Amino acid sequence: MSNLPTTKWSVDYLRALCHPPTMTLKLYEDDPYMREFTATVLKVEGDGVTLDRTAFYPGGGGQAQDRGTLNGVPVMGLKGKEEIVHTVPGHGLSVGQMIKGELDWDARYELMRAHTGEHMLFSALSRRTEMELVKISLSLEKKVLIVKGQLDWEIIREAVQEVNSIITQGATVRCEKVDRQSMGEGGPRVRLDRISDPMVRVVSIGDYDQAACAGVHLMNASEIGMLLVSKFTSAKPAGDWEIEFLVGPEAIRAAVEMSVRSLMLAERMGALPQDSLTAFDNRERELLRGREALRTYGKLALSSFKPETLGGCKMYRGAFSGLDRKLLMERANELVAEGGSIAALASEDDKTFLVLARSAEVEVDCPSLLNQVLAPHGGRGGGKPGFASGGTPGPVDANILLQELVLLLEKCI
Repeated sequence: MSNLPTTKWSVDYLRALCHPPTMTLKLYEDDPYMREFTATVLKVEGDGVTLDRTAFYPGGGGQAQDRGTLNGVPVMGLKGKEEIVHTVPGHGLSVGQMIKGELDWDARYELMRAHTGEHMLFSALSRRTEMELVKISLSLEKKVLIVKGQLDWEIIREAVQEVNSIITQGATVRCEKVDRQSMGEGGPRVRLDRISDPMVRVVSIGDYDQAACAGVHLMNASEIGMLLVSKFTSAKPAGDWEIEFLVGPEAIRAAVEMSVRSLMLAERMGALPQDSLTAFDNRERELLRGREALRTYGKLALSSFKPETLGGCKMYRGAFSGLDRKLLMERANELVAEGGSIAALASEDDKTFLVLARSAEVEVDCPSLLNQVLAPHGGRGGGKPGFASGGTPGPVDANILLQELVLLLEKCI
């Protein structure tokens, strides 16, 4: 009788021994709605576990990897295209073992919404302007398109309206393998230079869009619920524009929040919601005129005050309200250029800004004195020995700061 230990092998594993697989069977390709699955462990290398089949999407096309567990132990990462390795620290699994995999379905479903929505959004934008896709990044935290092309808010608005119209109507999503030789002008969006396989997986959203994609998608566009562009900013140097968007319940919540805030803003501006942009433009013009008037006043005020005498030096000091900081620094430099002079100028609004400058022959360390005055008020400054500037985090009486500065200067000169 043999003394060899007996081992219970799974049927799937015995088949695998006889016919070693060249790749992991990707269950998510045929059934992206699969939440649980069973599989056989084919290989174990440290934390890495290779299965004969998996429903975990390893990421790609800008979409983040799936989350979930193998036999209740969290899957912390996935890698590989043909042979998919699951990173499962502390798994305790062995070759030949049957396991149960469970996906974090809420996370997967949100990413399916995002990926299908991204196809539709890019398609809608492309119909309105010539665009080049630079990068896609779809995660639970942030969903982003980076593109090159001529875009503006009006194009964004029209594209989002079109996408949501199709979401409301519904459109069947199909995934099929297509011979790459049959692809040509007017076919699906595809970068054949990035695909080596003879057969290309193409995702079709009704008659609305076709694109090569290996990712996981919804069965119908209506499942997206809603798509909302939440941010549209410059992406240079990576691309011209970064478009951030939301899908599903998160998009609905954000749309309601933005709508209410827009109404509140229009009310505060005394305008109808549809006229709020015009009202804002008018306010901006008024603000610019006010700043120009203040700058004119500032130049006049800075040119008119007379110096005091401090330790044999001419001391120019003055406190102003809302004066332009650049103007303040320019005038301080002009005043000390005449020699034997010190200039201490301050401007007060929501914060207080202070400038201290001296002529070359006056031996005063401007940054040191400035910080001694600002520090007790939570402020700080910097500069060179002959010129320093800084401010406080909140409003502080400018005259008080200047008085404190004069007391320190009297000890130095």
